[in-house]
Amino acid sequence: MRVVAGYLGSRVLLPPPSGVRPTSDRVRESIFSRLGDIRDDRVLDLFAGTGALGIEAISRGASSVVFVERARAAERVLVKNIANLELESVSQVIRSEVKAALKQMTARGQQFDLIFMDPPYDSQEFGNALALIGRGGLLERHGTLVVESAKRHPLPEVADFELELVDERSTGDTRITRLRAAGGVTEEMAKQPTRSASAGPESSNGDPVTRPATIALFPASFDPPTNGHIDLIERSQQVFDEVVVAVAINVGKTGTFSFEERLEMLEIVTANMDGVRVEGFSGLVVEHAKAMGATVIVRGLRAMSDFEYEFEMALMNRHIEPDLETVFMMSRQEYLYVSSSRLKELVRFGANVDEFVPPEIAKRLQEKLGGGV
Repeated sequence: MRVVAGYLGSRVLLPPPSGVRPTSDRVRESIFSRLGDIRDDRVLDLFAGTGALGIEAISRGASSVVFVERARAAERVLVKNIANLELESVSQVIRSEVKAALKQMTARGQQFDLIFMDPPYDSQEFGNALALIGRGGLLERHGTLVVESAKRHPLPEVADFELELVDERSTGDTRITRLRAAGGVTEEMAKQPTRSASAGPESSNGDPVTRPATIALFPASFDPPTNGHIDLIERSQQVFDEVVVAVAINVGKTGTFSFEERLEMLEIVTANMDGVRVEGFSGLVVEHAKAMGATVIVRGLRAMSDFEYEFEMALMNRHIEPDLETVFMMSRQEYLYVSSSRLKELVRFGANVDEFVPPEIAKRLQEKLGGGV
């Protein structure tokens, strides 16, 4: 297990003790890709286990996390993970049954912007916890409750607990349900004198029409990233709510740059791009897209030969995952003949490639391939 993203990205977490089911890296990525910006959020992590969800929230900007775990063995691992990552100043660990802890926090008037609830899948505690959260006012009116459960076990009717369904999505056998306080978001919207440009269109009665954020996945080897790649990222940024630049781990191919080097280079060149994040993946693109909540795959085209290959791939991806769209973007004219393999060949023969890659990438190419520029 590891932290997926944020300033602690790729840091390793201690494994859970026997009998504790952790939230997998893939499910965590799916959860957080849909939550969006959680900077400065106050977070409550119920049935915390090793603390993977709460620690992921801190890594992505949450201001504080309260972890609730009843099992002594899991609590010991949780405390060690917090200590190893030096998160004591923003973490509070409560060893308690969830029901008792929620009652105590309600009595103290505590509220949270984000609450995670991940009980054992066969647990009968869903109803009690939902009731205490919804009726007890523990969730801020603009806040979010994320419930992880098994698809085979339907959740109780959330309206009975003064909660509303935001959306629901499945990853494998796991169901991820997002809830909010009943009427909370509607009231907050009504108080706003104007709508932001990103709020979406209005319905015929003047109310804002909301939709889930559109997450686009741009997968490639990026060995190395070129100005053509960056152009596609920037153009995708203007179309989609979030763009995930995904570096493929190709076990059957040795690249010029290591996987870690490619991640680092992309982090550098996308550092100032809002709504863009970088991550790695292995396996099928469609599986990774589904796990992280993406509904669109972005692919760049330079020539008809590209289109034939990409068209076949898009058809196969659609066969595997019918709800996943592929969007083709034509390369700009100045990048039609730019490819990573051609650039590396130019550098080996001492040619200057500054017009085709960012300065940092050009420098690394020269260092790696020993060109004579």
